[in-house]
Amino acid sequence: METEKQPAPGPERPARELSEVDLLLGKKTVRVIEIMCLAAIAVCAGIAVFVFASVPLDTKLPYNGQFGRNGIPMPIAMLAVFLVLTGLWRATKKPDAHHLSKGARVRVPILGAVLILAFVGAQWAMAHAILVEGGALPA
Repeated sequence: METEKQPAPGPERPARELSEVDLLLGKKTVRVIEIMCLAAIAVCAGIAVFVFASVPLDTKLPYNGQFGRNGIPMPIAMLAVFLVLTGLWRATKKPDAHHLSKGARVRVPILGAVLILAFVGAQWAMAHAILVEGGALPA
């Protein structure tokens, strides 16, 4: 007996058609993620400005890594999360970003909010470590 082959995911398999309502709800979902990203970028920029104003520019984020480095330069450490959030925000600007199924419209805001909060938390943690290292906060 021959088994039927399922179509492989990829460019040769046509996407499921989305109704106008699905596309409209997808646009609203993407707009929510976009606003959360912009708010997180603003918060991370504020944290970075505060750190830059509080410690010397040559302060390093403590790091004892595999290659024997003794720290990550502060500007690079403060830029890392900002770049990731900017990339996430740019993903909301793709022409087909709003093509979301019903399940994706539920998952995307939840996962997006968790990721954004994690990124802001990481920026906060790095800023705290740099402020302690630079002497602006007690250890």
